Amino acid sequence: MKLLKGSREKEYWLLASVFLNIFFSVTKLFWGWHFSSTVVLVDGIHSISDVFGAFLIFMALRISGRKSRLFPFGLNKLEDMAAILGGLAIVFAGYEIIRNAFFGHGIKSPSNILGTFLFILGIIILESLFYFFERKAARRLESPGVKADAANWLGDIGTSFVVLAGIVGYYFSIPYAEKVAVVLIVVMILYSAFGILRDAVLTLLDASVDLETIRKARQIIRHFTEVSRIEKLYIRRSGSMLIADIVLQVNQKSMEKAHLLIDKIEQSLYREIPNLDTVTIHYEPGQKSFTTLAVLLDDTKKNIATSFYKTEWIEIKQISAEGKLLHSNMVSNPVNNLPKGKAIRLAAWLIEQKIDKLIFDPEDMEDDLKTLFTALGIEILNSHQFVSL
Repeated sequence: MKLLKGSREKEYWLLASVFLNIFFSVTKLFWGWHFSSTVVLVDGIHSISDVFGAFLIFMALRISGRKSRLFPFGLNKLEDMAAILGGLAIVFAGYEIIRNAFFGHGIKSPSNILGTFLFILGIIILESLFYFFERKAARRLESPGVKADAANWLGDIGTSFVVLAGIVGYYFSIPYAEKVAVVLIVVMILYSAFGILRDAVLTLLDASVDLETIRKARQIIRHFTEVSRIEKLYIRRSGSMLIADIVLQVNQKSMEKAHLLIDKIEQSLYREIPNLDTVTIHYEPGQKSFTTLAVLLDDTKKNIATSFYKTEWIEIKQISAEGKLLHSNMVSNPVNNLPKGKAIRLAAWLIEQKIDKLIFDPEDMEDDLKTLFTALGIEILNSHQFVSL
């Protein structure tokens, strides 16, 4: 629901941009035609190109989140493709400003200087307000499409300032004032375009997200003590959405508990990392540096018990990966004096000891207990197999 709301908000910003660009285009064209101002007329034509740019990004956002059998992850990268086109349009706008200012007819002042000055000043104020709020929304939504459109508005502001600088420079007879303003604004426009094109191209190439997001994801996962190791953690961007691919080692033998753990990790990641759309977590048993064995013995403490129900003593051993005995402890059967339910209670006690292998001669163990130990990854060995270890 949160992602859907964010997607709709992005569409609203782009739709507002389209209508605002149409309004500015019409007013600039009318003003330029009415007062015979070539530079305002050209600025109005430039605004028409912004209408198409904003509409293109809007259409990309409109269909980018839709998933299908052919596109199971959606079409989010259409947003990046639209961002590239928008970035290129910004570069072209910068080129047009330079070409007209330095290699064309220059910046011409209109006949009605004061009226045009106030008109362009009002346009700049409205453009700046929309740019400020749209850029803030783009950062919050982490949307390359909205970001590209906001940068396009920066280009519009720059173009309007060129017009304004031309009027002021003409009025006060300041040499090169409008040309210096053009250079500064074009540098800002090209810098914004570079950032948009860089981010969009990196996303299309499946580059990793920033280190801070990776670090945050690691901190969230490490909060779960059952995770012994993060084998792989990749997060990439698709449009404004994030896709994570993770491999973990978990100290959990129960498949059911392991699935519950993975579900909790996924929920935490979705909750803490904005715009996370898809999380795929693969898990495998944690690798221990030793193996824990439980040897079931009879009352002699030497012979392996032939009946699970008649176990008197239990020897717990820890064996290193090289086969060296690290620790050994002999304990009496903790459930031996119970009147009933000895088998299931003994099984529960052994599971609590986190054993890896159970050694005894299972003549009378119930199938349910065997299934339980097997499901938990506990291997059952008889006396002959134990001797061969």
